Amino acid sequence: MSDSSLDRREMTFRQKLSIPESSDTPWSMMDATIIVLVLLITLILVGPSIVTLPSANVTVITPFMLMFGWAIGQVITIAFVVINRRSSPESWQALKLDKGLIPQPIAVLVGVAIALTTDLIVSLPSSQFLPIPEIFGLQTEGVGSLVVAALFVVLIQPIAESLVFQGVLLPKLRVIMGPWGGVVMTTVIFTVIHYGIFYSSYESNYPQEAMLWYGIAYPLVFGFTFSLLKVYAQSTRAVILGRMGAGVILLLTALILVSG
Repeated sequence: MSDSSLDRREMTFRQKLSIPESSDTPWSMMDATIIVLVLLITLILVGPSIVTLPSANVTVITPFMLMFGWAIGQVITIAFVVINRRSSPESWQALKLDKGLIPQPIAVLVGVAIALTTDLIVSLPSSQFLPIPEIFGLQTEGVGSLVVAALFVVLIQPIAESLVFQGVLLPKLRVIMGPWGGVVMTTVIFTVIHYGIFYSSYESNYPQEAMLWYGIAYPLVFGFTFSLLKVYAQSTRAVILGRMGAGVILLLTALILVSG
Protein backbone atom coordinates (compact mmCIF):
# COMPACT_ATOMS: atom_id res chain seq x y z
CA MET A 1 0.00 0.00 0.00
CA SER A 2 1.42 3.43 -0.94
CA ASP A 3 1.95 6.15 1.66
CA SER A 4 -0.58 8.42 -0.02
CA SER A 5 -3.35 5.79 0.28
CA LEU A 6 -2.97 5.48 4.06
CA ASP A 7 -5.02 7.49 6.53
CA ARG A 8 -2.76 10.29 7.76
CA ARG A 9 -3.34 9.26 11.37
CA GLU A 10 -1.90 5.84 10.58
CA MET A 11 1.25 7.19 8.97
CA THR A 12 4.68 7.42 10.54
CA PHE A 13 6.42 10.80 10.65
CA ARG A 14 8.58 9.85 7.66
CA GLN A 15 5.56 8.69 5.66
CA LYS A 16 3.86 12.03 6.22
CA LEU A 17 6.94 13.83 4.88
CA SER A 18 7.06 11.49 1.89
CA ILE A 19 3.53 12.24 0.68
CA PRO A 20 3.75 13.71 -2.84
CA GLU A 21 2.02 16.95 -3.75
CA SER A 22 -1.70 16.32 -4.23
CA SER A 23 -1.72 18.28 -7.49
CA ASP A 24 0.55 20.38 -9.66
CA THR A 25 0.89 24.06 -8.83
CA PRO A 26 -0.97 26.69 -10.89
CA TRP A 27 2.39 28.29 -11.66
CA SER A 28 5.16 27.00 -13.92
CA MET A 29 8.79 26.39 -13.04
CA MET A 30 9.57 29.57 -14.98
CA ASP A 31 7.17 31.53 -12.75
CA ALA A 32 8.87 30.12 -9.64
CA THR A 33 12.31 30.94 -11.07
CA ILE A 34 11.25 34.53 -11.80
CA ILE A 35 10.08 34.96 -8.20
CA VAL A 36 13.43 33.68 -6.89
CA LEU A 37 15.22 36.07 -9.27
CA VAL A 38 13.09 38.96 -8.01
CA LEU A 39 14.23 38.13 -4.48
CA LEU A 40 17.85 38.11 -5.63
CA ILE A 41 17.59 41.37 -7.57
CA THR A 42 15.84 43.22 -4.77
CA LEU A 43 18.42 42.02 -2.23
CA ILE A 44 21.48 42.73 -4.37
CA LEU A 45 20.48 45.85 -6.29
CA VAL A 46 17.12 47.44 -5.54
CA GLY A 47 17.12 47.56 -1.72
CA PRO A 48 20.73 48.79 -1.31
CA SER A 49 20.24 51.32 -4.13
CA ILE A 50 17.17 52.82 -2.43
CA VAL A 51 19.04 53.12 0.87
CA THR A 52 21.97 54.97 -0.74
CA LEU A 53 19.82 57.35 -2.84
CA PRO A 54 19.57 60.12 -0.18
CA SER A 55 23.39 60.25 0.07
CA ALA A 56 24.85 60.54 -3.41
CA ASN A 57 28.42 60.67 -2.08
CA VAL A 58 28.28 57.34 -0.24
CA THR A 59 31.45 55.34 -0.93
CA VAL A 60 31.12 52.69 1.77
CA ILE A 61 27.91 50.79 2.55
CA THR A 62 27.72 50.36 6.32
CA PRO A 63 26.32 47.24 8.04
CA PHE A 64 23.20 49.23 8.94
CA MET A 65 22.68 50.29 5.33
CA LEU A 66 23.08 46.69 4.18
CA MET A 67 20.55 45.45 6.70
CA PHE A 68 18.11 48.27 5.86
CA GLY A 69 18.56 47.63 2.15
CA TRP A 70 17.88 43.91 2.58
CA ALA A 71 14.73 44.72 4.57
CA ILE A 72 13.46 47.02 1.82
CA GLY A 73 14.34 44.44 -0.83
CA GLN A 74 12.36 41.74 0.89
CA VAL A 75 9.36 44.04 1.41
CA ILE A 76 9.36 44.58 -2.36
CA THR A 77 9.59 40.81 -2.84
CA ILE A 78 6.57 40.26 -0.59
CA ALA A 79 4.58 42.80 -2.60
CA PHE A 80 5.61 41.14 -5.87
CA VAL A 81 4.63 37.63 -4.73
CA VAL A 82 1.28 38.82 -3.35
CA ILE A 83 0.40 40.77 -6.50
CA ASN A 84 1.67 37.98 -8.76
CA ARG A 85 -0.19 35.17 -6.98
CA ARG A 86 -3.39 37.21 -6.52
CA SER A 87 -3.87 36.83 -10.28
CA SER A 88 -6.39 34.05 -9.66
CA PRO A 89 -8.15 32.47 -6.66
CA GLU A 90 -6.60 29.11 -7.55
CA SER A 91 -3.09 30.55 -7.51
CA TRP A 92 -3.63 32.34 -4.20
CA GLN A 93 -5.11 29.24 -2.58
CA ALA A 94 -2.15 27.16 -3.77
CA LEU A 95 0.18 29.28 -1.62
CA LYS A 96 -1.46 27.51 1.35
CA LEU A 97 -1.68 30.50 3.65
CA ASP A 98 -4.35 28.83 5.78
CA LYS A 99 -3.50 27.51 9.25
CA GLY A 100 -2.74 23.99 8.01
CA LEU A 101 -2.60 20.76 9.99
CA ILE A 102 -0.89 21.94 13.18
CA PRO A 103 -2.00 24.61 15.69
CA GLN A 104 -0.39 27.98 15.07
CA PRO A 105 1.23 28.24 18.54
CA ILE A 106 2.87 24.86 17.87
CA ALA A 107 4.27 26.22 14.60
CA VAL A 108 5.86 29.11 16.53
CA LEU A 109 7.32 26.71 19.10
CA VAL A 110 8.71 24.49 16.34
CA GLY A 111 10.47 27.55 14.94
CA VAL A 112 11.90 28.37 18.36
CA ALA A 113 13.16 24.79 18.69
CA ILE A 114 14.74 24.94 15.21
CA ALA A 115 16.52 28.20 16.06
CA LEU A 116 17.85 26.89 19.38
CA THR A 117 19.01 23.66 17.73
CA THR A 118 20.66 25.60 14.90
CA ASP A 119 22.44 27.82 17.42
CA LEU A 120 23.92 24.72 19.03
CA ILE A 121 24.82 23.10 15.70
CA VAL A 122 26.54 26.26 14.47
CA SER A 123 28.12 27.63 17.63
CA LEU A 124 29.37 24.63 19.59
CA PRO A 125 31.42 22.80 16.90
CA SER A 126 32.91 26.06 15.62
CA SER A 127 33.50 27.49 19.12
CA GLN A 128 32.35 30.79 17.62
CA PHE A 129 29.37 32.53 19.18
CA LEU A 130 28.49 35.28 16.71
CA PRO A 131 25.35 37.02 15.38
CA ILE A 132 23.96 35.57 12.16
CA PRO A 133 25.05 37.48 9.01
CA GLU A 134 21.63 39.06 8.33
CA ILE A 135 21.81 41.16 11.51
CA PHE A 136 25.56 41.51 11.90
CA GLY A 137 25.06 45.30 11.94
CA LEU A 138 22.72 45.03 14.90
CA GLN A 139 24.19 47.81 17.04
CA THR A 140 26.05 49.97 14.53
CA GLU A 141 23.47 52.79 14.55
CA GLY A 142 22.05 52.56 18.05
CA VAL A 143 18.29 52.18 18.46
CA GLY A 144 17.66 52.62 14.74
CA SER A 145 19.66 49.53 13.79
CA LEU A 146 18.02 47.52 16.58
CA VAL A 147 14.54 48.40 15.30
CA VAL A 148 15.46 47.54 11.70
CA ALA A 149 17.09 44.28 12.81
CA ALA A 150 13.99 43.28 14.79
CA LEU A 151 11.61 44.11 11.94
CA PHE A 152 13.85 42.34 9.44
CA VAL A 153 14.58 39.06 11.20
CA VAL A 154 11.27 38.68 13.08
CA LEU A 155 8.76 39.94 10.50
CA ILE A 156 10.00 40.80 7.00
CA GLN A 157 12.44 37.97 6.31
CA PRO A 158 10.10 35.23 7.61
CA ILE A 159 7.27 36.39 5.34
CA ALA A 160 9.38 37.02 2.24
CA GLU A 161 11.51 33.88 2.33
CA SER A 162 8.66 31.58 3.38
CA LEU A 163 6.55 32.82 0.46
CA VAL A 164 9.38 32.46 -2.06
CA PHE A 165 10.98 29.19 -0.96
CA GLN A 166 8.30 27.18 0.86
CA GLY A 167 5.23 28.81 -0.69
CA VAL A 168 6.20 28.90 -4.38
CA LEU A 169 9.44 27.03 -5.07
CA LEU A 170 9.12 23.96 -2.82
CA PRO A 171 5.77 22.61 -4.07
CA LYS A 172 6.83 23.06 -7.70
CA LEU A 173 10.12 21.24 -7.16
CA ARG A 174 8.37 18.44 -5.27
CA VAL A 175 6.08 17.94 -8.27
CA ILE A 176 9.06 17.86 -10.66
CA MET A 177 11.68 16.06 -8.54
CA GLY A 178 9.61 14.02 -6.11
CA PRO A 179 8.80 14.60 -2.42
CA TRP A 180 12.37 14.45 -1.07
CA GLY A 181 14.13 15.68 -4.20
CA GLY A 182 12.12 18.89 -4.02
CA VAL A 183 13.00 19.42 -0.36
CA VAL A 184 16.70 18.86 -1.02
CA MET A 185 16.82 21.17 -4.06
CA THR A 186 14.90 23.92 -2.25
CA THR A 187 17.37 23.63 0.64
CA VAL A 188 20.35 23.86 -1.72
CA ILE A 189 18.98 26.98 -3.44
CA PHE A 190 18.13 28.57 -0.08
CA THR A 191 21.65 27.86 1.21
CA VAL A 192 23.41 29.17 -1.90
CA ILE A 193 21.43 32.42 -1.84
CA HIS A 194 22.02 32.95 1.88
CA TYR A 195 25.72 32.29 1.53
CA GLY A 196 26.09 34.42 -1.59
CA ILE A 197 24.23 37.44 -0.22
CA PHE A 198 24.26 37.54 3.56
CA TYR A 199 27.42 35.68 4.61
CA SER A 200 29.57 36.93 1.72
CA SER A 201 28.75 40.53 2.70
CA TYR A 202 30.47 40.01 6.07
CA GLU A 203 32.90 37.21 5.24
CA SER A 204 35.92 39.29 6.29
CA ASN A 205 34.29 39.96 9.69
CA TYR A 206 33.95 36.27 10.50
CA PRO A 207 36.89 34.03 11.44
CA GLN A 208 37.86 31.78 8.53
CA GLU A 209 36.81 28.64 10.39
CA ALA A 210 33.29 30.09 10.88
CA MET A 211 32.53 29.94 7.15
CA LEU A 212 31.39 26.32 7.22
CA TRP A 213 29.05 26.96 10.12
CA TYR A 214 27.65 30.46 9.65
CA GLY A 215 27.92 30.48 5.86
CA ILE A 216 26.67 26.98 5.09
CA ALA A 217 25.39 25.00 8.11
CA TYR A 218 23.06 27.73 9.40
CA PRO A 219 21.10 28.25 6.14
CA LEU A 220 21.29 24.54 5.35
CA VAL A 221 19.56 23.59 8.61
CA PHE A 222 17.02 26.39 8.27
CA GLY A 223 16.22 25.61 4.64
CA PHE A 224 15.79 21.90 5.29
CA THR A 225 13.83 22.00 8.54
CA PHE A 226 11.41 24.72 7.48
CA SER A 227 10.79 22.94 4.18
CA LEU A 228 9.90 19.85 6.20
CA LEU A 229 7.61 21.97 8.38
CA LYS A 230 5.78 23.13 5.25
CA VAL A 231 5.35 19.54 4.04
CA TYR A 232 4.21 18.27 7.44
CA ALA A 233 1.85 21.15 8.24
CA GLN A 234 0.68 21.63 4.64
CA SER A 235 0.77 25.35 5.35
CA THR A 236 3.01 28.24 4.34
CA ARG A 237 1.50 30.23 7.22
CA ALA A 238 2.94 27.64 9.63
CA VAL A 239 6.39 28.23 8.11
CA ILE A 240 6.01 32.00 8.43
CA LEU A 241 5.01 31.67 12.09
CA GLY A 242 7.86 29.23 12.71
CA ARG A 243 10.34 31.60 11.09
CA MET A 244 9.01 34.43 13.25
CA GLY A 245 9.56 32.36 16.37
CA ALA A 246 13.04 31.49 15.17
CA GLY A 247 13.69 35.15 14.40
CA VAL A 248 12.96 36.13 17.99
CA ILE A 249 15.54 33.61 19.22
CA LEU A 250 18.14 34.72 16.67
CA LEU A 251 17.58 38.35 17.63
CA LEU A 252 17.83 37.69 21.37
CA THR A 253 20.96 35.59 20.83
CA ALA A 254 22.55 38.40 18.83
CA LEU A 255 21.66 40.96 21.49
CA ILE A 256 23.25 38.82 24.20
CA LEU A 257 26.37 38.30 22.11
CA VAL A 258 26.94 41.96 21.20
CA SER A 259 26.21 43.21 24.73
CA GLY A 260 28.25 40.55 26.50
